[in-house]
Amino acid sequence: MAMSLRQRLARAYFNAVYNPLYDASTARLARYRETQARLAERLAAGPGQRVLCAGLGTGNELVQLRAREPSLRIAGIDLSRAALARARDKSSANASTTSLALMDVQSLGFRDSSFERVLCYHVLDFVEEPSRTLGELLRVLAPGGRFVISFPSGSEDAGFGAGLLSHGFIAPGQSLRVRLSRLARTMLAGCIYLPLTLRRRPIAYSAEDVISQLGSLGAVETAVETDGIYRDHIASGIRERKGGTSGAA
Repeated sequence: MAMSLRQRLARAYFNAVYNPLYDASTARLARYRETQARLAERLAAGPGQRVLCAGLGTGNELVQLRAREPSLRIAGIDLSRAALARARDKSSANASTTSLALMDVQSLGFRDSSFERVLCYHVLDFVEEPSRTLGELLRVLAPGGRFVISFPSGSEDAGFGAGLLSHGFIAPGQSLRVRLSRLARTMLAGCIYLPLTLRRRPIAYSAEDVISQLGSLGAVETAVETDGIYRDHIASGIRERKGGTSGAA
């Protein structure tokens, strides 16, 4: 799929600014870490299962998934070489069971039903064709497999930066040095998101839209909750088994 100029500029920004600064800013926010842990919990991956992390960024999802289940076989994809380099460093201790690749989530280079679990967090906000992306994610998920996918809700507005700042407030009793360090990191997180608020707005989904669209692709038992940091909808559910039965593997 040929990239548009807007896509090329976005990729350049992610490689040069967003991903190099991400782990020193947003990834250190307490609420972000809580969200990452919750994503891993919702995915409920079991021993030895094959997991796809689509648009894995700098690899913080890998860390959380491995913390819950070290034996997972994880494939991670992203369009940013800078992000993949950082993710590779974080997965070096599990290199034999981790595969990272430069790949477009809108056109996955995997066979049907390749994975028992699929995780795709804060990615549909940036793709050209979210419906095509969802089709690809469900295509590579095995029947009976579980997914966790976030959907833009349209709430990433001018108040988003203020929300990030509120995540960094410190409880009384911490040293001035610690307070200043966390304040600086929190402000940096707000700054790296400023250019993203100027991009063309992604398609916004209601919770009902999420359930309907996933249902049309064969998803069942879908539950939707609100993302505490990006304000997205986080949907978790199961790809229906053949014959109409469900039940996670």
